[in-house]
Amino acid sequence: METISELEAIEIFGDNLRDLMEDVRINQSELAKESRLTQCTISKYLNKQSMPSMKAIMNLCYALNCDYNDLLPDYYLVR
Repeated sequence: METISELEAIEIFGDNLRDLMEDVRINQSELAKESRLTQCTISKYLNKQSMPSMKAIMNLCYALNCDYNDLLPDYYLVR
């Protein structure tokens, strides 16, 4: 298995989140409301400044109607 650093995980997460938002045509404000997170928090994820908690990831998955693996593939292990 390939391992990645926390910074690499943040990069992958941010890119995947942006791609999923484009796919479902949702903006930051709408995603914040649907996921019960703040728009500032969504912005930090998209700008690759922070990694969400598991609860936040699950809220994002619910709002985007996706699986955890769509945001951060589980074949990566964070070192």
